[in-house]
Amino acid sequence: MIAVGLSGGTDSAAAAIRLHEGREELVGVTLVFGEENPPAVSIERAGRLCAHLKIRHVVMDAISPFKTVKDYFCREYLAGDTPNPCVVCNRDIKFGLFLEKAGELGADRIATGHYVRKTGEGGRVWLGRAREKNSQEYFLGLLTQDAIRRSLFPLHDITREEARELVAQTGLHIPRRETSQDVCFIGAEGYVTFITSSTGFEPRPGDVLNRRGVAIGRHRGALYYTIGQRKGLGMGFGRRVYVLGRDMEKNTVTVGGREQWPYRGFSMEQVNLMKIPALDEPLAVRMKVRYRQDAQDALLIPLPGGRIAVRYEGLFSPGQLAVAYDGKDDILCAGIIGSPLRDVSLLGA
Repeated sequence: MIAVGLSGGTDSAAAAIRLHEGREELVGVTLVFGEENPPAVSIERAGRLCAHLKIRHVVMDAISPFKTVKDYFCREYLAGDTPNPCVVCNRDIKFGLFLEKAGELGADRIATGHYVRKTGEGGRVWLGRAREKNSQEYFLGLLTQDAIRRSLFPLHDITREEARELVAQTGLHIPRRETSQDVCFIGAEGYVTFITSSTGFEPRPGDVLNRRGVAIGRHRGALYYTIGQRKGLGMGFGRRVYVLGRDMEKNTVTVGGREQWPYRGFSMEQVNLMKIPALDEPLAVRMKVRYRQDAQDALLIPLPGGRIAVRYEGLFSPGQLAVAYDGKDDILCAGIIGSPLRDVSLLGA
């Protein structure tokens, strides 16, 4: 039996419909992460879909486990990094806890509405870019081999528009605006408000520094800024500048031109090998360090103890996910961006 994760949105509904059309035995599961997450109307909508498909609908409480994701988000931001909570949630909750709970229901596999392609060969399985232009494999870069093996992605070969048409044929109305969002627990007020209300931390104004450490302006609080950020700085310098660094302890933000970006790579932490079973020598790859970007050339360099250094010329934010691809848009490996590296010229070939 397959447990299908149902959020009440278009994507998960389309996944369930495709599996049902394939005559698979299904149970619909909706995980509840908090009050109005998902909204009651979404849970009701998932129930109506299950009634239409004549399958059981189970609503599961995941509030307590999900708190660890929110705590991680706050902790990393206050430490000066820029975390990606969706990546951690996917690994620990949506493809961790969900697999465990699915087994308790008698299901041996799970399915989700992610737009991602699954492939396998030689005993390994991996994920890659799907047909949908907003393919979501990046967010699943930390999934383990076991999780991938036991997961199905029915939307791998269709677009979101085709998914909408499929759902519409059932007569179930899902508003177009109700698609997956990046951080489900951040409201319209933004992440800073969430962190302050969750932790009691209060941002305070501080100095904006240039590369020489000279104060050239004031900011409203280091928490409001992300390394690599260009837009929305709220400060006028008469030229295009980027956030080159932020120090939460000293409450300073360092800015400068693109040519002043001081780093040539980074360490990769929590490395998850996907298509490749090991990294024994330097490997040229295409790298994404944020979801909405085109992959850029990079070099993976093995270090002692299974660690990896990445030679990368673009801007990046520590705490975000780095995903390495091959020429087929398959994920080779992924990991969390760790320490920035100023000189990687002596590492690797």
